[in-house]
Amino acid sequence: MFIFLVIAIIFSLFYRKQSIIAKSSSLDELNKLKASLDEAKEKNMDLSRSVDALSTKNREIQQMLISKIKEIDTGSREKEIQLAQTQEQLEQSEKVYNSFFADTIHEMRTPLSLVLGALSQIIQDKNLDTSLSAQILSAYRNALALQDYTQELTSTRHADDVASHQRIARYDIVNVTRQICDLFIDWIAMNKVEFQINTQTPFLWIWVDRRKIEFALRVLLSNALKNTYTYGKVSIDISVVPDNSADHTRSFCQLSFQDDGLNGMETSRLGLKQISEFLRSIGGHFIERNLEEEQGSLFLIQIPLGKAQYLDMPVEFVEPDTDLVKLNELQKDEISELIQVIPKKKETGKKLLVIDDSDQIRWFLQHVFNKEYQILEARNGEEGVQVAFKEVPDVILCDIMMPVKDGLQTCREIKANQITSQIPFILLTAKVESEDVIAGIEAGADDYITKPFDVEVLRSKILSILKRREQMRNYYTSATPSSVDASSVIVGKQKITNAFMDSVVKNIEEHLDDPTYEAKILADSLNMSLPTLYRKIKQYSDCSILELTRTIRLKKAAELICTQQYSVQEVAEKVGFNDTATFRKRFTEQYGVTPSQYPASVLKSGNVKDIPDSNNE
Repeated sequence: MFIFLVIAIIFSLFYRKQSIIAKSSSLDELNKLKASLDEAKEKNMDLSRSVDALSTKNREIQQMLISKIKEIDTGSREKEIQLAQTQEQLEQSEKVYNSFFADTIHEMRTPLSLVLGALSQIIQDKNLDTSLSAQILSAYRNALALQDYTQELTSTRHADDVASHQRIARYDIVNVTRQICDLFIDWIAMNKVEFQINTQTPFLWIWVDRRKIEFALRVLLSNALKNTYTYGKVSIDISVVPDNSADHTRSFCQLSFQDDGLNGMETSRLGLKQISEFLRSIGGHFIERNLEEEQGSLFLIQIPLGKAQYLDMPVEFVEPDTDLVKLNELQKDEISELIQVIPKKKETGKKLLVIDDSDQIRWFLQHVFNKEYQILEARNGEEGVQVAFKEVPDVILCDIMMPVKDGLQTCREIKANQITSQIPFILLTAKVESEDVIAGIEAGADDYITKPFDVEVLRSKILSILKRREQMRNYYTSATPSSVDASSVIVGKQKITNAFMDSVVKNIEEHLDDPTYEAKILADSLNMSLPTLYRKIKQYSDCSILELTRTIRLKKAAELICTQQYSVQEVAEKVGFNDTATFRKRFTEQYGVTPSQYPASVLKSGNVKDIPDSNNE
């Protein structure tokens, strides 16, 4: 029994131990699980904090987005307001511009009407001095051209019914054409053009706006004369031609303008677009042809006969306008004789060469100056150079913008030639920018005259340049350097002085020994721009800056040589020549003898008294 009891106690203790071991294992697992739970809880807290941070960041981003959206909305509204204000300003500017444009055109019409009216009355005066007839006729024709341009400006700016409104009446196109040609009788005679008006009938009546058809006739005749050389041919044929379309229901009045001048491929002809639009608007045709077999161009105007084409158009039928201008046959003969008269030999004996591609400008200048100079003419720069080399004129007037060779290149070639280099050269141009002035003066031009120019101002400039050229030529070609004073010239018993030239000469003398002395330094020292300096030195001395500086250097060299205290090389260095050979060459060119021969030549000439005292410079 006892043994069974002991065994039972042992098993009981064993089972309790096992239970305790099992409970201990469970407790360890629980502890581990608790640790895992604690760790998970910690991670959960970290995640929670991260979520909170992200939420805060999200709210901040949302706030930033809202702010940006508000800012963009505000900026958009401001831009819209600015855009609206700009648009309003543009509209206001457009209104002001349109108002200014309309007012200007209106103001132009009044003086043009007065000028045209006065000239028309003067032209009809039978007692008009024949010497003025051609010029007044030219003025009248050009005033009509201004009126045409005014009308075209209005039409271009306001392409509406008002601008394109036509006043239709019945006119004899033969008579209208003859009146337009009367306006060009001086031009035709001036260029000795063989001119004819050929017509199938003495009368041909058409319905048309006289103002517009006169514009077309003036433009085509002006273009033909501009592009036809002297002794060329221009003809106008007036005829009736059938309709070339399939139905042949209409006939046309056809005006044919033909010339043997430059064709449309070689030159530009103005106003053709306006003529074409006008004829298209009335059911007519405008045809342009370049003549292949012979040089020249052909322009055809075709206007429907009758007035049926106008019935569906917004036009106004009016009473016919009066004649454009009345010129009697006697006056035409007088004008033609005036233009073709060969000028007598001029009292001055001086030649004036006019180089300009405009026939009218050359004709005008010829009539202005034909009593003072023998007028030579050239149509372009190439021809001008040839005439200048052959005739050696006393003064040249030259346009800048010309075909074949422009005025600047023409000036350079003429100034580069030893025979023509001293001819006064005046540029006529509308270009007045500093760069253009410098280009013209550096090319050798003596003066710049802008278009439009005043005749008396031009005449005064020519006389002044010729007089100054003669005075300065006498002074600078003097073999004896009586004084290095380019600012004063003795004319008769009067001494002409100039404060500007005093300062120029003084500055040059202060830098005689500096071979690097140049125009820019001189301009800076005188506080003026280089173009102004070029222009003024040309105006007062008829020399370029380089020529004036060299002349003063050589005159000083002549003085030093006459003292016989320095060698030729020392004199050359004192007056700014680094190369003795160049100094000898320039000195010989100016005085006709070498530096070493110069003192003897002065003594031989008997001008000993004129040799300057080196101690009293």
